Amino acid sequence: MPEMFNHREIIYTIHQEQSFSRAAQKLFIAQPSLSLLVKKLEKQLGVPLFDRSCKPIRLTEAGKEYIAAVESIRETEANFRNYL
Repeated sequence: MPEMFNHREIIYTIHQEQSFSRAAQKLFIAQPSLSLLVKKLEKQLGVPLFDRSCKPIRLTEAGKEYIAAVESIRETEANFRNYL
């Protein structure tokens, strides 16, 4: 799973916006392309990241862990930038 976090900012934006369509607008990506990208990632991971059965969408348990990992990566990157 080498591509697991290549799209972390996209997944994080969807999480923040709680909507694929709002995230797509914010990211300047067509909503169908965004949905396809997420489905591809979820297929690679073998688990869904978002519960699409409710509105607004919510994270699954795996999605919550993914976001926690993204936040940890962001913090590590910020700490390193501060170090430099």
